[in-house]
Amino acid sequence: MSSFDLINMAVRNLWKRKMRTFLTVLGVIIGTASIVVMISVGIGMNEGYKTQIEEMGSLTVINVNVPYSADTSKNKEKVELNAKTLEQISQITGVEAVTPVKQDYFTIIDGRYVYDTSVMGILPETMEQMGFKVQSGRTLQEGDSMAIVLSAYALEGFYNPKLSWQYRWNSSQSIEINPYEDKFQITYDNSYGTKDMDKSIKPKKVEVVGVMNETDQNSYVTIMSLKDLEKIVAEREKYQKKQDNPNNNSSQNSKKGVYDRAMVKVTDMNDVEDIQKIIKDMGFETYSLVDYLNSAQETSKMLQMVLGAIGAISLFVAAIGIANTMVMSIYERTREIGVMKVIGATVSDIRRLFLTEAAFIGFMGGLVGMGLSFGVSKIVNVVSANMGRGDSISMIPIWLAIVGVGFATLVGVLAGFFPAVRATKLSALAAIKTE
Repeated sequence: MSSFDLINMAVRNLWKRKMRTFLTVLGVIIGTASIVVMISVGIGMNEGYKTQIEEMGSLTVINVNVPYSADTSKNKEKVELNAKTLEQISQITGVEAVTPVKQDYFTIIDGRYVYDTSVMGILPETMEQMGFKVQSGRTLQEGDSMAIVLSAYALEGFYNPKLSWQYRWNSSQSIEINPYEDKFQITYDNSYGTKDMDKSIKPKKVEVVGVMNETDQNSYVTIMSLKDLEKIVAEREKYQKKQDNPNNNSSQNSKKGVYDRAMVKVTDMNDVEDIQKIIKDMGFETYSLVDYLNSAQETSKMLQMVLGAIGAISLFVAAIGIANTMVMSIYERTREIGVMKVIGATVSDIRRLFLTEAAFIGFMGGLVGMGLSFGVSKIVNVVSANMGRGDSISMIPIWLAIVGVGFATLVGVLAGFFPAVRATKLSALAAIKTE
């Protein structure tokens, strides 16, 4: 029996019992739609986590710190982030760029107003590579000198230092700062503008080239060239030595060539964890946004398994319906099976016929169920958007659609296997005698 004849006969047999076939297919439709929609919610959650974390910074950037103990587990020798170790890190396969990082606390001046801020010094040419985001202006670029990217909260944070503490917050609300037109300065004198300011400390002119994005994980800091930051720190230390200041709190990492931490840009996100392990083996501590993403996805995976299991129950019930339909079909078509055997149909032909009918039920149910899934997914996302969520709750990628239809077809075949085997075991003479 040819495949065309087999399919043609299977379709005609199912069409003869339209209502039963429809109800069986309906069970597969509901089962397929249930499991696909449930899984799509998990996929949507994963993508949502990824989007939210990407807004905080780059998923391909590793932050490297010197551990508090400052020694390795193997040789107990002191480890430092210096030119030598940074060069070693940059030679790791998959590393695209490395920048040392220093962080300090300075005051930004705009006329009579000031803003106290944490300042991060990096290699300016790596700022964009490291995933820093700006809400206006631009990132630092190679060749920038005494240029800064202001903290995202700077424009609302400037205040008049001559006012008492209780009035500063209210006054800052009415201060208008024009980041790209005003003339800015930077100083390490945290008393600037007050009666305690040291007039011997001369502020340095800086140019604001951008403002950090509020969603960036480093939105609270002001960014400037590492070279410029080190110059200001060196000047402050020279001033403090001259003043013989007992409150000199400069750490050992303030010395030139030794850094608080470093940032490593990796070419491929899939290599982040492996490169983190290599850097940890060098004696350093590391963390990245991939760590947070993995944690979030583990939670999502567990929820996805639970949701998928709930959907699978519906498909299991549908499989029972297919098996029931095929068994009933055998009882009703016993005589027909006997005639087929008498006229020369092989056991294989009969088995294939019943498996084809079961597969067709699964395929049609899976196909229509997939269409229903897309509709339900669309409705869920529209409702989600109307409730204020910007990202999609449900996502059905192409691979899930293909797997969904294929799985429904496979369920149909498996559900029809026992009835098909039962049909092949019927005696031809006994079947023909059946009324």
